[in-house]
Parts: sequence; structure tokens; C-alpha cells
Amino acid sequence: MKTWIPVKEFSPTNRVVHHISAVMFIGALLLMAYDQLFGSSDAMLLHQSFGVIVFILYFGRIVLMAWFGKPEALGTQMEQFLAHMAHLALYGILLLMPLSGLLINVARARDTSVFGLFSIPGLAERNMDLYLIALDVHSFLQWVCYLLLFAHVGASLFHHFVLKDDTLKRMWGKID
Repeated sequence: MKTWIPVKEFSPTNRVVHHISAVMFIGALLLMAYDQLFGSSDAMLLHQSFGVIVFILYFGRIVLMAWFGKPEALGTQMEQFLAHMAHLALYGILLLMPLSGLLINVARARDTSVFGLFSIPGLAERNMDLYLIALDVHSFLQWVCYLLLFAHVGASLFHHFVLKDDTLKRMWGKID
């Protein structure tokens, strides 16, 4: 049984969610780097807000793909398998990364404010065991994220410029 309905290209809604979440995810990475370089609490607050929004958007994107369908991968059976595994890894990281980040705050007994619109409450008391586990997971996923992001962008460009197939065009909605 197929998980997704095969379609020619991603729906306009799915494309918008993909692009907004990609910009926010990369923004969260840049904000984290800025915070590490300059120690900016404002950058960290924005990083956390972006993370929560990325989680919501990507959870929504999974629902959208089930509803509107998604194009099947192009290429050989092995390339299709690799694409499927890479996308599962990307979806996993885009859900687990924000959750582990949220757990860091929750375990520190701190609320997580999302752009000042709403807050996710922390625990009543600090839980250092949970904090350390969440921090380890988040730190590990950070490196996996860099690898997956590099592979995703690289594969997209490889498909577009070397294989000259419609993989990238399907995401941008430019199929003739």
C-alpha cells in the first residue's frame, strides 16, 4: 500500500510550507551560530521560536503530503530508495530537532515563548537528567542536520544540473 498519493508535482500549499520552513530552519541555524559567537539572548529566543514553528510547519507538511500527494522520486530503483530514506531522515530531523530543543528548555524549568504570541511551559522543577539527555540528542542531531542539509541541497543541484531531470522543478512548481 502506498503511503502517499503519487502526483506530478507538489501542491502550491506544500511548496509554500516547504520554502517557509526551510528559510526558518536555516534561520534557526544561523541564529544559533550568532548566539554562540556573540552570546545574544535575543538570538536564542528567536532560535527557539523558529524551532517551534518549523516543528508545526513540518508536521503540517506531512499531513499535506498525505492529503494532496507527493511526486514519486525519479531515477533508478536504488536512487528512489535512497531518496526515500533521505527524506525520511529529513522529516525525522525536522521533527526531532525542535522537540529535543524544546525539551532542553522544559527540563531547565523555563518557559519557551514563541514570538511572544504564546508560551510552552517548562517543568515546575529542573530535571538535570532530562536536560543532559535532551542536550546530547540536540547536539548530535545538529551534526546530522548539517550533513542532511548539505546532502539535500547537493542532491537537488545534482538532479538539476547534472541529471537534468525535473526533480527540482517539481518542488518549485515549474513542470510544463
